[in-house]
Amino acid sequence: HFCIVGCGYHVYKWDANTEGGRAAGQNALGVDFTRQVPPLAITMTKAMTNTITDRAGRRWNIMIVPDKGCSVNSGLSSTRGGKMASYMYAHDGIAKERLQNPRVNRGDQWLNTSWEAALALYAGLTKKILDTDGPSGLLYDCFDHGGAGGGFENTWGTGKLMFSALQTPMVRIHNRPAYNS
Repeated sequence: HFCIVGCGYHVYKWDANTEGGRAAGQNALGVDFTRQVPPLAITMTKAMTNTITDRAGRRWNIMIVPDKGCSVNSGLSSTRGGKMASYMYAHDGIAKERLQNPRVNRGDQWLNTSWEAALALYAGLTKKILDTDGPSGLLYDCFDHGGAGGGFENTWGTGKLMFSALQTPMVRIHNRPAYNS
């Protein structure tokens, strides 16, 4: 599913060196591409596809299409949901500039650092604030647009950290008046 509303999508993944056929029984969508597909029979755009490489170096085609059976979106795609495949990391795609390690601001520049150093810095500052001001001293300003790699609701650990572990009531979610999921 996608986003805070729960729009449904299907994800398809197949070897980059193979293709399905045009007949309905030869492709994962079950659509007969040997004939003209009726208008609005399927929602499919270039942004719903991508080619990615896994850690083992194997290349895969992916396609993320709206789920007609989902009562929330009934097979329609939103602007964000319809582009989820394009957000998936590919060395030559739009996500190629994604951060690959933590950074820390020292003086007037951002520097790469190790996960150990970043977590030690975060934990140390958080402990100092909790010891001095309690949970209300920790403030978070975040957003939740959902989707692939976006929004704290899709990164379960972020919500657990803020609301369960640190128990701060001071969370501003820019597109939500209250955290009510």
